[in-house]
Amino acid sequence: MGKASYLWRSLVAQMDAARFNCPNCGGGGNDVVDRKYGVTQLRRCQTCRLLFRTPTDDPLRNASFYENDYVQGFTTSLPDDAALAVMMERGFAGSEKDYAYYIGVLTRLGVAPGSSLFDFGCSWGYGSYQLARAGYEVAAYEVAPSRRRYARDKLAVRVVDDMGRCIAALAGTFDCFFAAHVIEHVPSPARAFDHAMRLLKPGGLFVSFTPNGSAGHRAASSDWSKLWGEVHPNFIDDVFLDYNFRSSPRVVGSSPVSEAGLPASPELARLDDLAGGELFFAARKAGEAWA
Repeated sequence: MGKASYLWRSLVAQMDAARFNCPNCGGGGNDVVDRKYGVTQLRRCQTCRLLFRTPTDDPLRNASFYENDYVQGFTTSLPDDAALAVMMERGFAGSEKDYAYYIGVLTRLGVAPGSSLFDFGCSWGYGSYQLARAGYEVAAYEVAPSRRRYARDKLAVRVVDDMGRCIAALAGTFDCFFAAHVIEHVPSPARAFDHAMRLLKPGGLFVSFTPNGSAGHRAASSDWSKLWGEVHPNFIDDVFLDYNFRSSPRVVGSSPVSEAGLPASPELARLDDLAGGELFFAARKAGEAWA
């Protein structure tokens, strides 16, 4: 959707007080952290600590937006059969969506090939395919039906259509819940966290990569404000993750992750000053100790 339409929608929504509540927890108390275009703001929820864009969108619009309006180059463009065949032959090596780095981080976290992994927000399956090729037992979910079908039909990805039914059938069966550049898109990250904890085995790992909303990145980059807006209604940072996983052993850093080892004790571990543009986070399922 064009910027003009987005800004007009934001202007009209200024009159709706509900559109300034936190989409994650529903809280009404928040503080303005940043502004753009005169009609949009980035706010910090005083309850759950999420950085979110206001005015917020109707959550019911989310699925429609990602199916019909979301355009993000390689991430959303479905390649024709010839182009896909070349990518698959090369294992996506050297492409925009080469998962070698992510697979390396997972391995160093102890999520070894052979582990069961849930790929949350798999788009058209390029990442799930590479994870399966690396030896993981992969199941995946994508909100957009067209990309979900493509992942299943063209790349033989084991895609689930309904998260509720998936959780009912597969609760407590995964070693890792993985989300690469997804959490910033969903209306309620807390709901995704709940999905993760329901699907993970005791001691399982939640692992995410997102645009970096942390203060360390804001201080280091002039592009920080460009990373939140229509497409990224949430901006994930260490403050929010620390609060929501406060009972879990966890580790946070910015890419490239150079020392992605598990901390020696169940305390917060930081790998760096969080100045990079991509935020890495991993947390052991609440109540479980690091291996």
